[in-house]
Amino acid sequence: MESSTTIVKRLMIHIDEDLCTGCGNCVPGCAEGALQIVDGKAKVVSESFCDGLGACLGECPEGALTLREVETVPFDEIAAKQNIRKQRLASQEVGCVGSEKFTYFEGDVSVHEGPDHLLPETILKPKESRLTHWPIKLRLLMPQHPVLRNASVLIIADCAALAYTSMHEDFLKDKAAVLVCPKFEDYQQNLEKLTQMFKVNNVKDVSVVHMEVPCCHGLVRVVAQAIVNTGRNIPLRVFEIGVKGNIKTVS
Repeated sequence: MESSTTIVKRLMIHIDEDLCTGCGNCVPGCAEGALQIVDGKAKVVSESFCDGLGACLGECPEGALTLREVETVPFDEIAAKQNIRKQRLASQEVGCVGSEKFTYFEGDVSVHEGPDHLLPETILKPKESRLTHWPIKLRLLMPQHPVLRNASVLIIADCAALAYTSMHEDFLKDKAAVLVCPKFEDYQQNLEKLTQMFKVNNVKDVSVVHMEVPCCHGLVRVVAQAIVNTGRNIPLRVFEIGVKGNIKTVS
């Protein structure tokens, strides 16, 4: 129990660790950010963050969550909101304006005109974008982003996104895109992030588009291991792009 000058009797979430599988479904169900997965189990990170309303109860497939009346600290709405902001900043890298989460509406396609000195006499008309959400970098994308729920996820190596010129037309349709570099990003952090992402959102299937260069094969390994960590048989397809922009292999 947390130390406080005030102790009240109120409803609090209770987690049966014997039933909890660490699937993470309850985490996005808590609007106050009181729940997190710690060492493979759901935990209440602070009793003052839990409002006791039980919005997360229906998210647990194992029935590990219940409400119990206990003596504890009062619910602190201000602290809970601050906690949510901190979690978002931690996940999205503080100071990155482009990491704000949003999902595009259907048909909301913006065409941006570049600087005049880069355009020919006839203004270029870009093809329709298939991108459905923001952010797309794994380091910035929150595992609870709504676009990932029950989605087909497309994991793209940074270089492949530029090397393969028809990425949008051939790969992005009806996919939740995630951009990652296996060479310059931490393997363990990527593994933990992908594992949570796949678990929390009941992902339908995963595709990986990577380059033929040796450093890029680590992306396939980390995605495959993340799938194993979920304990689910999530279908995986792998596309290898050559340095000249062609599809070399499909598996």
